[in-house]
Amino acid sequence: MNILKLSRNVALTLGVVFGALSSAQAVPILSFGQVGQLNTISGTRVGGNTSLNATNAVITVTQIAAANVTPFNAFLTFDFDSTNVATQVGPVVSQNFSGDFCITSLANCGGVNYLSGDLIDIAFGANAAFNLSASTPPAANVVFTSGVIAMTDLELDRGASLSFANVTPLLSVVNGSIDSFTSSISGTFSANIGVVPEPETFALLMLGLLAVGLAKRRRNA
Repeated sequence: MNILKLSRNVALTLGVVFGALSSAQAVPILSFGQVGQLNTISGTRVGGNTSLNATNAVITVTQIAAANVTPFNAFLTFDFDSTNVATQVGPVVSQNFSGDFCITSLANCGGVNYLSGDLIDIAFGANAAFNLSASTPPAANVVFTSGVIAMTDLELDRGASLSFANVTPLLSVVNGSIDSFTSSISGTFSANIGVVPEPETFALLMLGLLAVGLAKRRRNA
């Protein structure tokens, strides 16, 4: 076999292998639901701007990428402000928001920081329900910090999805912004956590490296 062709094939093989070694998969790092059925979230419109707020809403964390045993109760606080004009097509409403959140063991963002951060996101929904969703890239769209989840699980691609239910009154647009409402909430935060390579992947890598060594020896002979 032509040595140059062999080297190119080996390089291609190694590229696939190293891609597999560095691959990642999106997994939830924290999921929660609201305790009780009462509306604890408020949307407040003032003129052409709307803020979405939760102040010490009691939630149940049902999953977390840490040693904590689930489920357990925590406090959710957030403040998101609209950043553009809302659009409405039929009953479907969308509007961009930006703000911060915290999920902690004590009220007022105190105690253990299970997860907190900043989000640049978009609200999209209709009638009595909508989602607030954010994802990276760009990296600034979702920023996470945590006192219990490893930083290596927070520094890659990230996402957030907050679900608002029982929106009362139904979602609508007034003066170019989502009108005032109350609702309940649940949500999931996710990140790409590196996959541990399987033994077969390591074996393929070793074969590739061996082929490179043989090709070099034959070329130098």
